[in-house]
Amino acid sequence: MKKSIALLFCIATTSLFAASNATKSANADAIERLINEGVQFHEQGQFDDAIAKYKQAEKKDPKNALVKYEMAFTYHAKRDLDKALTYAKAATKLKTENIDENLYSLLGSIYDEKGMPDSALAIYREGFKKSPNSANIPYNATITYMRKNNADSAYAWIKRSINNTRTHEGSYYYAGFLASQIGKWPAFYAYTMYSTFISKKAEIIRDNLSRLYGKTKYLVIKKDNAVEMNTPNIKQTDSDSTVNKEFLLAIQTMLTMDTLGTRKLYDKDSTSEQQTEFLIHILEKTIKLVAFTDEINDPIQRFFQGLIRERLVNAFIYTICEPIDRPTFAQWLIKNRTEQARLFQWFNKEWLML
Repeated sequence: MKKSIALLFCIATTSLFAASNATKSANADAIERLINEGVQFHEQGQFDDAIAKYKQAEKKDPKNALVKYEMAFTYHAKRDLDKALTYAKAATKLKTENIDENLYSLLGSIYDEKGMPDSALAIYREGFKKSPNSANIPYNATITYMRKNNADSAYAWIKRSINNTRTHEGSYYYAGFLASQIGKWPAFYAYTMYSTFISKKAEIIRDNLSRLYGKTKYLVIKKDNAVEMNTPNIKQTDSDSTVNKEFLLAIQTMLTMDTLGTRKLYDKDSTSEQQTEFLIHILEKTIKLVAFTDEINDPIQRFFQGLIRERLVNAFIYTICEPIDRPTFAQWLIKNRTEQARLFQWFNKEWLML
């Protein structure tokens, strides 16, 4: 019995389709293998070998955006910015759904390093539209605006970054730094304390603690027998300047009126133990101000509200102040080890999961 022509055609078509899929699958597997080998070479610092692997992959699929991105990334590492730019731009013209954040971050960085900040910012704006949940793209835009000495725009972009992440230490570090530059004092304390807590980089922790201590101490100056309020002379054009002034006044009043034993808070600290004692006293009360100010309107405020609600303020402060005077921290920890453990448990299991 003869089979129909239609059935024979269907069988032939199915066979060809299956063969075509098998070929495509094998080709895709080969490209993926070459990319992975290239990445391994890159991580070992063998950039030329990495590029050779990517070029093999490119021959198999000239329209593969990931291949071009990895090529751009490695050329960038080699400091060949022209070739890096060529491949990164080529990648943006292809299907980039899964690599938009990394690709636009890289392309913007290349423009920035080539001394083309306006092109970099245009790329960051385009990339952020494609990846509105990105923390890296607005973080990179912040760096570019800082290089242009535009603190207001830099702060606006770093706010976009921290709204999308709770663990990017660089974002919170610059948020605190920029807040101090433009006179947003509640934000300065909030972001700088939080950055100190989440950071694993010793230089960031030291810089944060130095800034928290120095800027606070500078708010009140003792000259001879007189005590003077010393409000930083920072131009403020936004509507929350009144809130900032009230916040500063509260801290200045604390510095003027509070004592540490026989010492006034505005007295000069002569030991690291006294510096720690000063900062612990200030930050404990500052956290209460930060938690309920109207000036901060992002998740960081809920973090400090959570510290108060869970009675973890002291554990938080002693933990971030540890590098100033470790003996003071050690004495606290002996009696409060369970409290520090509870702090980290709350942070990891509740705060980061919110």
